[in-house]
Amino acid sequence: MRTLLVALPGLVLAGIGLTHPHHLDASTAQWWQNMHIILAAVFPLLGAAQWVLLDDSPRYVRYPARLAAFGYVVFYGALDALAGIGGGALVLQNGGRTPGDEAVFRIGNQLGTVGAWCFFAASLAIAVCALLKNRLKAIPGALFLMAGSYLFLSSHIYWPKGVIACTCIAIGMAAISYASASGRSAIEPSTRT
Repeated sequence: MRTLLVALPGLVLAGIGLTHPHHLDASTAQWWQNMHIILAAVFPLLGAAQWVLLDDSPRYVRYPARLAAFGYVVFYGALDALAGIGGGALVLQNGGRTPGDEAVFRIGNQLGTVGAWCFFAASLAIAVCALLKNRLKAIPGALFLMAGSYLFLSSHIYWPKGVIACTCIAIGMAAISYASASGRSAIEPSTRT
């Protein structure tokens, strides 16, 4: 169940990314705004998935990596609120883009960049810890997670690069979760006979 849950946010983001307009104008503003309202509930779930995957990490890695995951949620959420919801609302109100919109998008993108780097840092910690703990079993998951996290730095969820990024993140998180769960028994060691 954990494997499915950590993969789900990336898969949902990839699906929504297929509909993400490449340009914000009067014809796309309504969906742009509404889509980012939906995304406001989905983007933080990527950070929650990172948080879960850090459970088995050593404490000296877990705390800073969870701080990075928290940074992703906060700063990427600010991008979503400003450039997504707010930007869409401005364009709807004004009937199109205006020079006054640029400040909202500039600060939103700056905050989103910080958030994306925080996501990358937490993903790197997850990948390294998974490789050290699970060795060869963790290689596919680590590769997918890091490839997706790297693409996410500059792609948001736009088709095609962003959709590929989110799909890779979902596959990587699922594979790391599966690798760390395989070999464990459903029965706790202390109760085996």
